[in-house]
Amino acid sequence: MHRHAIVFSALCTLSSLAFSQSLPSPKPSPEDMQKMMDSSMVSMLPILGRMTEVHLEAQLNVAARPETAERIATFKKNLFDALRRKGFTAEQSLQMVNLTALPAAAQSGK
Repeated sequence: MHRHAIVFSALCTLSSLAFSQSLPSPKPSPEDMQKMMDSSMVSMLPILGRMTEVHLEAQLNVAARPETAERIATFKKNLFDALRRKGFTAEQSLQMVNLTALPAAAQSGK
């Protein structure tokens, strides 16, 4: 009889442990979620800052090359000529060329 009590007690203990481990953890509150998001963003800022610096440095290196200026001039001249062929006046074409952004690998967040 004593043996049955020990086995029963052990089974109860094991089942309660298994049950407590199978319960899902409580869902974080909106405030806790916001704190986790803020913490994640703060930890990412140095990496994002460095990536921005590297990207800007690469753009400046390309812009400093003489062949880049040649290619930009060719692009702008071709655009001007195409606008003139489409019937725009020289003044209208020049305004549109001045307002046209240069082609870029990634658009800025305008």
